[in-house]
Amino acid sequence: MSEVASRELRNNTRGILERVAAGEDVTITVGGRAVAKVVPLERRPRWIDRRALFDRLETAQADAALSAELEALLPDTTDDLDPL
Repeated sequence: MSEVASRELRNNTRGILERVAAGEDVTITVGGRAVAKVVPLERRPRWIDRRALFDRLETAQADAALSAELEALLPDTTDDLDPL
């Protein structure tokens, strides 16, 4: 982890953000006192494999009240809709 003065952050924002994107934690200082930390975001995969998706879905549960409300709002069939 490195320290960067607020003035350097102002003058070299892109360079510092590139360092953070590369994995470095940067502490921002004002008057020599640490005031903020800039850290890289966790990267989430854009795609997950089928097994991982099903594992997530099996452990996630819908809000019971929301499920009941949606069931009450939805009709039983779509037979009354005109075909396109």
